[in-house]
Amino acid sequence: MGNLNVLRLSSKMIEKLHMAQLDSLEDLLRHYPSRYETIEDLPFDQWKKGERISIEGQIIYPVRTNRIKGKLSVSRFMFQSRNGLFNVTIFNRPWISNMKGIITIFGRYDGEHSITALQYKGQPLSTLIGIHPVYRITRDLTQLDLQKVIDKALPLRDLAFIEEFPIDLKTKYKLLSIKQALKWIHQPSGFEELKQAVRTLKYEEFLRFQTKLQFDRHENSEVQAGKMKLFDRRTIEHWMPHLPFTLTDAQSKVLNEILNDLQSTKRMYRLLQGDVGSGKTVIAALAIYATHLAHFQSAVLVPTEILAKQHYVTLKTYLPESIRIELLTASMPAKIKKDILEKLAHHEIDVLVGTHALISEDVKFANCGLVVADEQHRFGVNQRRLLSSKGEKVDFLLMSATPIPRTMANVLFGDLEISTIDQYHQSRQKIHTQLINDLDLKGLIPQLKSFLQKDQQIYVVCPAIDSDNELELNDVNSVYKTLRKLLSPEIVIDTLHGKLSTEAKETVLKRFTSGQTQVLVTTTVIEVGVNVLKANVMVIYDADRFGLSQLHQLRGRVGRGKDEGYCFLLTESEEETALARMQVLLETTDGFIIAEKDLELRGPGEIFGLKQSGIPSFLIANVVLDQNILLTALGDAKMMIAHQADSLYKAWIEDCLLEHSTQLLD
Repeated sequence: MGNLNVLRLSSKMIEKLHMAQLDSLEDLLRHYPSRYETIEDLPFDQWKKGERISIEGQIIYPVRTNRIKGKLSVSRFMFQSRNGLFNVTIFNRPWISNMKGIITIFGRYDGEHSITALQYKGQPLSTLIGIHPVYRITRDLTQLDLQKVIDKALPLRDLAFIEEFPIDLKTKYKLLSIKQALKWIHQPSGFEELKQAVRTLKYEEFLRFQTKLQFDRHENSEVQAGKMKLFDRRTIEHWMPHLPFTLTDAQSKVLNEILNDLQSTKRMYRLLQGDVGSGKTVIAALAIYATHLAHFQSAVLVPTEILAKQHYVTLKTYLPESIRIELLTASMPAKIKKDILEKLAHHEIDVLVGTHALISEDVKFANCGLVVADEQHRFGVNQRRLLSSKGEKVDFLLMSATPIPRTMANVLFGDLEISTIDQYHQSRQKIHTQLINDLDLKGLIPQLKSFLQKDQQIYVVCPAIDSDNELELNDVNSVYKTLRKLLSPEIVIDTLHGKLSTEAKETVLKRFTSGQTQVLVTTTVIEVGVNVLKANVMVIYDADRFGLSQLHQLRGRVGRGKDEGYCFLLTESEEETALARMQVLLETTDGFIIAEKDLELRGPGEIFGLKQSGIPSFLIANVVLDQNILLTALGDAKMMIAHQADSLYKAWIEDCLLEHSTQLLD
């Protein structure tokens, strides 16, 4: 893949890149721009108030800088350009006072010869005109850092060992070479080059994905015969009254489909989809019970330790005490882990619940017959393949809380059977959703205090952990400080985010679940699996920054107890698409409608599709907007696998099966 050392970067920069999960030359080259800015020299008489502008000139000193609070500052100065003098204001860039000579300012025209500058460069405007990439950045990496490093990496792309297309496909579709496409995606000299690069890389990404998928399908087609599980359905029926609720008709139908699969001679490969709170876990539990009655073990794979613990507790509630259930996570002490693995190998454990730790080579089952993967889209093709090796002809039950259109599921996941729970339990409470066109909490505080007085708990969700001036997102730490000032001192507020250790996360969640904490300021780490019955209020900051399905997942955390839920979406966005997306949430709580709308409302102006929960995340391709490319790649992958002995395709197929390709798949 090419080591970063060939770029001759400082150790500090290499550390920053590693923190951003950019560990190789290929990672850098595949870190595609999220959007592009076009810089042009627009005549002054065409400027309109509120629009973005670029202007070249010189600072007239002195620059007056005032501290607002902490590290925040505002600088003001006069700026001389060929169109006269302008009053310029810029936030959090006090070092602009060091700029001498001609510079270019980018910002918003406020009318009356006033500009709010967003950024500046120490070069004349004429040298900057054109298309410029804008990258997704982390807190430690700036746009400039990334642009410089990627510019250094581009001439060395041969060292990334990226396999080129089979020549017949490249010729057939008039594609660029992948190396040329990588050059033009990062450094386009015009829109035609950019268009060709995007087209080539979308096809490459889909072709890699489909090649691997079709290879697996071909390999599995010869071993489709499963192991029939012998059990008495009456035993399961006799257990049903012990469940905390009666199954809905939709649940009963789905359970019947799964039990039929388990009792058949064909291997089960089924996707169980249902909205948040529709009752998928109890169906999985009954499938595990059936597997146990047939004297097989089950593995339950989940994406996070928090969710693993919750499933462990839930399964103990849903299954007879005689079924031995254990939990395995990466953070467990080695001694406990060793004991669990020994018991597992000797069939002293019937059900093992865990995270990616289950995929490890040292996890050996005595007789695994069923793998349940929750939030299955978070596990890639390689991981599913490794899981299938945990037993002989294991049955697969994949679960997803976000419905996927059937045709798309077939294209993306292969020959899956699909079961759908499209019915809510009557016990599920109504959730009221309100859109607030403001990011200031003050107006909402009286309502929040009222909820707290009624012994309700509140989630406050933020898109970032720490403040970041470039991204301009509300963050957990700042919002926590704001709430400390606005709420009574006796209200206990806590924070939860991905940078905390597993132990710290668990401690915070225990305090919130037990009711010790009344307000939890958090990132989307609570999106899946957190179940607190008194937490019936959610405030989501910068709601426009989240995907529609993700907002629906978050909202699904409230209204889980005896009281109705309330969700407040806060945004300052005036973008039509963003507001249209959020309007969908105001109109329906039906995850199936939301999933369809989420697919429809992806803007074609965006090169990147929003990461749709339930659908594999592609780097540049969009499964909705680019369906023609996806279907073409599907046909080409099938053709190559059918002729895999042909030297034309051998290198491409082998490369797609290598570990380094998983970044395009998982």
